[in-house]
Amino acid sequence: MIPFVPNPLALLIAELSLMVPVLLAIDPYTPLVFFVMGLVNAVAVGKLRVIQFLKILVPLSTVSLSLFFMNLLFPAQGVNGLARGWAVFLRSFSLISLSTAYITMVSPYDVIRALMQNWRLPYRIGYALFAGWNTIPLIRRDIELIQKAQDIRSGGQKSKKIPLSRLPVTLLSGIILHGERLSLSMAARGLDRCKKRSFVVLVPWKRSDTVYDILIILTAALWWILLIHFHVFTFELG
Repeated sequence: MIPFVPNPLALLIAELSLMVPVLLAIDPYTPLVFFVMGLVNAVAVGKLRVIQFLKILVPLSTVSLSLFFMNLLFPAQGVNGLARGWAVFLRSFSLISLSTAYITMVSPYDVIRALMQNWRLPYRIGYALFAGWNTIPLIRRDIELIQKAQDIRSGGQKSKKIPLSRLPVTLLSGIILHGERLSLSMAARGLDRCKKRSFVVLVPWKRSDTVYDILIILTAALWWILLIHFHVFTFELG
């Protein structure tokens, strides 16, 4: 039996359908329900990479902790600071967890390919996103090259690190040069004129993706209705 590998856009729709109720809730139960649903979905369908997930989630969870202590120590007049802080913590933590799970489940390159192939994202925007994503690892390399150039200027001796006031200017000049080369390369490939291009890697939208999204949306809607029916869900957008 061929394992189900969802389209990155199908996973995106599924994650958004789980995030919407959490975004609109301020009670402590709704975030927990949809957090568990998202975790089960990520492990069962998205083949979640747990170690990478935790490496990203743990630092980001400090934002949720700061919101908890802010509401606990400085509550609004007439508001239970502990209850309010706990609800805000769970909501923000669930939103961060669902977002982080999606990031670790998909490849950014597959997301861009899927946007161009399935949702008709203009090629010039798609390839610009490719170029921008590929530029991110080059920043660290450029910093190392700048430091090595500084060492050469100092006669081969290990020099002090470049001041932060000078580093952005040097980096920015390199990024601008890299961007000019990319724009010339994209223009040479005719990305501003082509109407349809072929792809080496295909990311098709399958019937199973539609069924998967329908099931996730219906499940999320059912749980949301149950939470509202039993007066557990508390609406607040702020």
